[in-house]
Amino acid sequence: IHSYVECFTSFLTSLSVPVVPTSLFPMVEINSENIQSMSRKFLEDLPPVHYNVLVYVMSFFREVLIYRESNNLTAAKLARICCKFCSPTPPNVIMDSSMVQRRAGMHLMILHLLETSSI
Repeated sequence: IHSYVECFTSFLTSLSVPVVPTSLFPMVEINSENIQSMSRKFLEDLPPVHYNVLVYVMSFFREVLIYRESNNLTAAKLARICCKFCSPTPPNVIMDSSMVQRRAGMHLMILHLLETSSI
């Protein structure tokens, strides 16, 4: 499985356009009251090909979570991995506090998508 993951993450980071464009990162703070609607809006705004890839990634990660006892992975760790590889920060880019907050919101939405059957 490690070879698969290595190949998969290498593929995701080599894409000329990330699966999750930073333009779709949430502009408002994500909380328990708006996470469902923000996640739905995010999915609706993704271009179809990006949506399909994200659904595939989520399906794969949900499968990984079935074996969390043996692989010691949590939904939070997988959400972090997903954010890192589906929307990598370009090299030599320093993120300002706004982008850090938007990336944290994206992490929460990915975590929500992993833990619910929203897709």
